[in-house]
Amino acid sequence: MTEVQMLPLDPSDREQFIRDNQEAFRYGALEEFGPRDDHFEEDGEIISCETIEHAIDEGTAYRIVQNGRKTGGAVIKTEYDRGDLELLFVSPAAHSKGIGFAAWCAIEAMHPEVTVWETVTPYFEKRNIHFYVNRCGFHIVEYFNEHHCDPEDTEGELFEMFRFEKILPATPEALAAQIRRISHYEALMQQALQLPDGDPARKELFRALSGYYGSAAWKRDFAADEAGLLPKSLRRGVLSEDGLYDLLESYGQ
Repeated sequence: MTEVQMLPLDPSDREQFIRDNQEAFRYGALEEFGPRDDHFEEDGEIISCETIEHAIDEGTAYRIVQNGRKTGGAVIKTEYDRGDLELLFVSPAAHSKGIGFAAWCAIEAMHPEVTVWETVTPYFEKRNIHFYVNRCGFHIVEYFNEHHCDPEDTEGELFEMFRFEKILPATPEALAAQIRRISHYEALMQQALQLPDGDPARKELFRALSGYYGSAAWKRDFAADEAGLLPKSLRRGVLSEDGLYDLLESYGQ
């Protein structure tokens, strides 16, 4: 398999990283639609500087390096056992050499605790769709459009995007990540119970608990508990469905 290095993005390389990312996305759109394309976020660019900068600032950016040459880049964001592939691009001059797949394999290896990866890509990016589904093992699980919007996408950034998901087998690292998450929300629940009604901090805690209870992460944690995978000594009242549900109901969530 092609060998690559994933090197943390150097601040001095940030502007070139953005330009290289834009070039890769522009190439894909022009290859599909030709020069008269209307899928641009800003003049002449499929993906705007602002979008890339936000991804870099919110996640962790890497340069893909092969034989000492920068051939692409990636931005990922992880939280406990879940990861988001925010960006992954390969220079058009280095296409069809296995570099993108090697980079993805390296990302998976860097995060054995992540068992659920997600990413999105525009409907017209046939090369990307082939790559994610047929090469990397993702599945298309959602298509965002005017009839089906992501409720959290208030600015329409995901319009006409496919959402992909890849679920990996559980690992000891993933279980440890789940335990950290359960402990985190257990602590939030205990804090909320100790604060008086009307306290703004209590409201924020209940909002966080409500988000967790309605998430796929809570379902994974609950399933791990049901399967007997969690340590008996672990405090996990937050996984008590009736207890947490009743608690949130009492607060009007």
